Amino acid sequence: MKGFFGQYNVNLDPKGRIALPARIRPRTESGASVELALTKGLDGCLAIFTDEEWTSFQNRLEELSFTNRDLRNFSRHFYSLACIVEPDRQGRFLIPSNLLEEAGLEKEVLIIGANRWIEIWNPENYRKQMSQLGVSYEDVAERLLSRDRGQEG
Repeated sequence: MKGFFGQYNVNLDPKGRIALPARIRPRTESGASVELALTKGLDGCLAIFTDEEWTSFQNRLEELSFTNRDLRNFSRHFYSLACIVEPDRQGRFLIPSNLLEEAGLEKEVLIIGANRWIEIWNPENYRKQMSQLGVSYEDVAERLLSRDRGQEG
């Protein structure tokens, strides 16, 4: 099955490591761990990207003009916080202290699959984010998945 999905509650260990649950852990065809890009995500979480998704994201940004101020500001923040992690056999990896602070991560952590990437949340921040959407799940689904995107009726 393709894509990341599900919700997983895990704990940070005293060193600032988490273990990705086996069901959401990216692996090579031989079953080995893979390098992952970890950085600040959107809406207060951290984001984990596989090499394929990281490259795709970079390619999209490379299409934009260097003279675009939003691109420069976003890139400075996004890339300066990025690091490469390689989970060990148990799926554990260290989250740098600056990223722990960015996402407000403490002992309890919520990991969610978001199809092309994985998000790491402070569980309370995730609940707040979901409650503040202001629109229903169905309304968003209709807008995103409508065959005729011109009709929003």
